[in-house]
Amino acid sequence: MTIQEAVSLTQYSPGGGCACKMPQHLLGDVLSTMRGDGLLAAVSGPLRVGMDPADDAAVYDLNGRSMVFTCDFLTPVVDDPYDWGRIAAVNALSDVYAMGGRPLVALNILAWPADLDRELLAEVMRGGATAVSEAGALLAGGHSITDPAPKYGLAVVGDVDRDTILLKGGGRAGDVLVLTKPLGTGIVGTAVKRGEAEPTSVRAAVQAMTRLNADAAAVARAAGLSGGTDVTGYGLIGHLHEMALAAGIAARVQAGEVPLLPGVADLIERGCVPDGTRRTLAGALKEDWFDPGPLPHSGRLLIADAQTSGGLLLAVKPEHADTVVTHLRDRGDEAAVIVGDLVAGAPGTVSVKGGHQ
Repeated sequence: MTIQEAVSLTQYSPGGGCACKMPQHLLGDVLSTMRGDGLLAAVSGPLRVGMDPADDAAVYDLNGRSMVFTCDFLTPVVDDPYDWGRIAAVNALSDVYAMGGRPLVALNILAWPADLDRELLAEVMRGGATAVSEAGALLAGGHSITDPAPKYGLAVVGDVDRDTILLKGGGRAGDVLVLTKPLGTGIVGTAVKRGEAEPTSVRAAVQAMTRLNADAAAVARAAGLSGGTDVTGYGLIGHLHEMALAAGIAARVQAGEVPLLPGVADLIERGCVPDGTRRTLAGALKEDWFDPGPLPHSGRLLIADAQTSGGLLLAVKPEHADTVVTHLRDRGDEAAVIVGDLVAGAPGTVSVKGGHQ
């Protein structure tokens, strides 16, 4: 047995991947306090996108170009160190794609236990470097610390055409919502940690999480889309809530159309649900911005599942939706499908229409 086979990376953290994100309401409360203190830079001058209002990444005009800046890191979501490195890097690169941009330069962000074998560390970093190379970017340095829980990610700089920036608030009432990847990575990651994941589910999840959103961003640019985000730790409903709130409208999810990874429905019935997923759903119901209608509890958890390196969620005019979905599938996002729409209504509210999950 090799060192890689003997060590379970997911046992080093209480959660996995983006399921470890700070609760959505807590982050919002902290940022509101900072905003009230005038500590968040408002969008003005060369700052096109910043923290007020917040988006997936910052956009800053520099010497005639619009530059994208972001950083993201996470705890292990799978046990294979090379796969985790790729997943963490692809997840970090995704925020550039979520703005419609292209990554240029990346820096490693690494925390590593002192007693964890360096062979594993080398595989994590090799996986990350592979993903950066596949994105056509350059890995140019980084920073590392010793920490009880392994964490890995990237700080990324990219660029974006000023006329094709994707914004969370760029959608309009009447737009349909297109999702490019299946849901369920949080559920599969929890099953991995418990030793209950089937190989088929793990392979499908790794394949989804290591797929760059580069093609999806290219399709969005070519179609002239202006609204979108990526689906990560707050699940489909959490990130859709952010889109709808930023646009000042409401959103609806067609639960029966949402694509899922193989085996996740069974895993969720067995209790393989990340704490982050439960927090998002509980918060959405408590804050009264989510109306699940007749959707059963298992279906509610599925559309709230904390994703790691999830797909793009794009706002598309109805007359262009079929063409966009076809182009996404032709370029490799085979699960791309319409999962809902944006409608007039209380800003940020999300409801479920029809279907059964």
